[in-house]
Amino acid sequence: MTDLPLKGMRIVVTRSKKQAAGLSLKFKDLGAEVYEFPVISITPPDSWAPLDEAIEKIKRYDWVLFASANAVDAFVARTAQVGIGKEELDFTKFAVIGPGTASSLEEHGIKASFCPSTFIAETLVAEFPEYPNLQGKRILWPRTNVGRPYVLDRMTEAGAKVDVVEAYHTSLPPNEQEIAERLTTLLWKNVVDVITLASAQSARNLKTILTTGINKKLGDKNLEVPIGMDSITYALEGVVIATIGPETSAAARKHLGRVDIEAKVFTIDGLVDAVVKGVQKN
Repeated sequence: MTDLPLKGMRIVVTRSKKQAAGLSLKFKDLGAEVYEFPVISITPPDSWAPLDEAIEKIKRYDWVLFASANAVDAFVARTAQVGIGKEELDFTKFAVIGPGTASSLEEHGIKASFCPSTFIAETLVAEFPEYPNLQGKRILWPRTNVGRPYVLDRMTEAGAKVDVVEAYHTSLPPNEQEIAERLTTLLWKNVVDVITLASAQSARNLKTILTTGINKKLGDKNLEVPIGMDSITYALEGVVIATIGPETSAAARKHLGRVDIEAKVFTIDGLVDAVVKGVQKN
């Protein structure tokens, strides 16, 4: 292993603009050339009212569940906005998925009471305190507008009353067309070695963006996708697709056709480590 195991590798980071820098720096420190193409945009919800109302009644909840640092940041910001102090949060326990989410919570002076051993929905549910006997428990889940209903369905079946409120909005970036053109141009020139995906929504949005970009590129050059291939397969030919974990991998297989590298530890550091090992193996 060299000091710079990713030297010469050209890696695309698809995280939101706010979150991309940390991952990009890790890859750069290992010698990679990094292209940031945020395929996700994180914005406030259309209305803060549902979250604010839940926060005002925070004492009625046994648990608050966070699946991302974005949700933590939004929740804490709104507690200040509606005048709820830290001491009023002492009546409630906090559950988080992943060390990054836990760290974000701790940065705000709140300690998580529960974090599952692996950072996926299935483990969260299976290891959740008192599951599957959650009769009478009230859970507040501030989250984004997209995602699987698995946690909600399982906890409701176990007897919990789960209030899901939108804490932030996930969508395609406003400069989607520009990203599509720039990313497709790099792929067309064969100057991308690895594309990294840190969420299932990133895989979905990447498909949308690439479909736009590659179809325009083919139209401009009066070309067609080779027989037996679709536009996504064609665009990603020869590019390694690396994901942060099984949920993201499932979305990548569905929307992009394959996964080449999956992190064993479902964190940003785990993703970086998996890319390093995958590159060395090849």
